[in-house]
Amino acid sequence: MDPMDPMSPMPPLGPLPERRPWRKSLRIAGGLLVALVMVAVARDLAGGSDQPAVSSGASRDPLTPTPSAPSGTRDPSAPLLANLIVSNADVAPTLTVSGLPGGNTLGVPTLDLCNGAYPSEAQRTARLQVAAVDRQGDTAMSTEAVLYSSGAGTAAAFSQLKTAAAACPDKPVDSPVGQPTVTTRFGPAPDGAWPRVPGVERLAFEFDSISTSGESTHSVAVYLRRGRALLGVYFSHTDAPTSVVQGHTAPAEIVSLFAERLAKLPVAAVSTTA
Repeated sequence: MDPMDPMSPMPPLGPLPERRPWRKSLRIAGGLLVALVMVAVARDLAGGSDQPAVSSGASRDPLTPTPSAPSGTRDPSAPLLANLIVSNADVAPTLTVSGLPGGNTLGVPTLDLCNGAYPSEAQRTARLQVAAVDRQGDTAMSTEAVLYSSGAGTAAAFSQLKTAAAACPDKPVDSPVGQPTVTTRFGPAPDGAWPRVPGVERLAFEFDSISTSGESTHSVAVYLRRGRALLGVYFSHTDAPTSVVQGHTAPAEIVSLFAERLAKLPVAAVSTTA
């Protein structure tokens, strides 16, 4: 693997348990923001440091080694997802990338904006999610690459995201998938002036998530779609960016980098699977 090539796949480091602790600070279904994780990567392991957490709050959950590919899938294009997500070669030395518990399985939901219902989740065939964490153990960003059985699946996902955001009530909403109850308040879409990458559709949401205890988190969730492939790029701390990807800190520039990766996937990989 060329460490300077962000498209190089990461070495296999084993499967992950089925949990999604990063939702505490980056809940997409009510306060997440990105995704795409760090802790037991080579440089931290070499230093013998404890695993950092993915939460911005006091409670911090351990991350896991970065997976090389989705687990438990028969999708022949699943290994390509490792070429889409953020890696240690992408980020500044102050950040570390690692896997999230359940980050390479279908047992963890992809869509949970405003704790809505997303029937398109059943059409997923493979997913891979990682996060970039700073030295204090706070998640700066996360990326989540997902394959669906067809382009109709990602189209349905985009439609359901729009519906959930438009109909989101200004009151606590219970999660249908066991996530915390939150109130989600949306601001204007942040991507009005962002550049577009040909062939890649984009949805972006900026919002605050308020827990039942009154704790509020600010997040930006960006979804990219091409054929049957969907890529989520989730940010926190957007007012004081800590995400540094290939020298970029502005969300617009970072999202463009990932959109370009998605655009480079082979046509056969993003067409309907057999």
